[in-house]
Amino acid sequence: MVVKVIFVGSPLGGDDGIGPYLYEELKSNPSLEGFELLELGVIGLDMISYVNDGDNLIIIDAIYSDESIGDVVLVDEKGFEKGLKVASLHDFGVEQTVQILKNHVKLKKISLIGVKVKNVNACTLGLSEEIMQMKETIINNVLNLIKKCV
Repeated sequence: MVVKVIFVGSPLGGDDGIGPYLYEELKSNPSLEGFELLELGVIGLDMISYVNDGDNLIIIDAIYSDESIGDVVLVDEKGFEKGLKVASLHDFGVEQTVQILKNHVKLKKISLIGVKVKNVNACTLGLSEEIMQMKETIINNVLNLIKKCV
């Protein structure tokens, strides 16, 4: 079984860039050796070409939720069916891509690690001050949840 961790988002979209930011922070982390980490930007539907039957897929993205800014939450397959709101500038939303993946690829497991963000704005370079103040906590929480998904 391959565990694929896909980081999505746009560094030009304000806090939507949390996925690429976390990829850069975690790509060399020795505790993730054996995991396949992919930074796919705003890939949307094309994500399907990166996954195979039997994969354990973890998607990391910005979300809107009732949590506090910077909180990290784990959403399992059932959470995708409960009106999850991914904060996104993607050409085709993560929610829709997950539904298509579930219908066309026999994944062992699919999870989303979402980071509650403040703003997602096109043409805004960099993460918000609130997210940057919590960056170490966010990185540690994401790392712990990746391990929990295995």
